[in-house]
Amino acid sequence: MNRINAFRGLAATFVLALAGAAPAHAAFIETVGGNDCAGVYGQGFANCVVPANPAAGIPDATPIVIKINFNDNGSVGEIEINPAYSTIDGSEFTFDFGGDGLTGTGTWTYTPGAGDPAITAFVAKGGNAFNLFSTMGDYTDVAYYTPNNPSGGPAGLSHMSFYDSGDDNQVAEPGTLALLGLGLLGLALLRRRWSH
Repeated sequence: MNRINAFRGLAATFVLALAGAAPAHAAFIETVGGNDCAGVYGQGFANCVVPANPAAGIPDATPIVIKINFNDNGSVGEIEINPAYSTIDGSEFTFDFGGDGLTGTGTWTYTPGAGDPAITAFVAKGGNAFNLFSTMGDYTDVAYYTPNNPSGGPAGLSHMSFYDSGDDNQVAEPGTLALLGLGLLGLALLRRRWSH
C-alpha cells in the first residue's frame, strides 16, 4: 500500500511540475543587416532557413514557418506561410506592443495546436537590419526590440518571422506529455519492484 501511495504522490508531483514549469525567455543572438528571407537566409520564401547555431540555442538549421507583417498602428498586416506547414494559419500568434508602439519591446504568444511545429528561433525586422532570437522553448512573454535605423533612433517593427526546429518536431499536447511521464515513471517503479 505504501508503494501505491508513493506512486500516486510522485505522479501528482510530476503533473504539477509539468503544469507549473516557469517559462524561459528568448535569447538575443545577433543583429544582422538586410532582410532575413530576402537574401540573408536564402532566396525564395519557402527556402528561408536560419543556419544551425548550437551555442546560441539553435541546434539545427531552422526553416521558416510564418512571416507576419505589421501596419504602422501595430495591427497585423500581410501574413506569409510556408506551404510545408499546413496546420498553421496565423491565428496561433498574438502580439502585445504595450505603450512602446512598434519601436520598443513587446510580447508575442504562440499557442500551437495539435501537429503544429515547435518554434526554435524568431526575427524582429526593422529599418535596414533585423534581430535574431532563440526562443529557448518558450512561446509567450518574449521581449523583442528592433534594430536602430541610420538616424540613430529605433526603427519601427516591419515584420516578425518564426522558424521551426528543423527536425520535424511537433509540439506535444500537455496531456500527452503527462501520460508519457506517468508511463515512464510506472515502468521505473515496476522495474525497481522486480529487482527486489
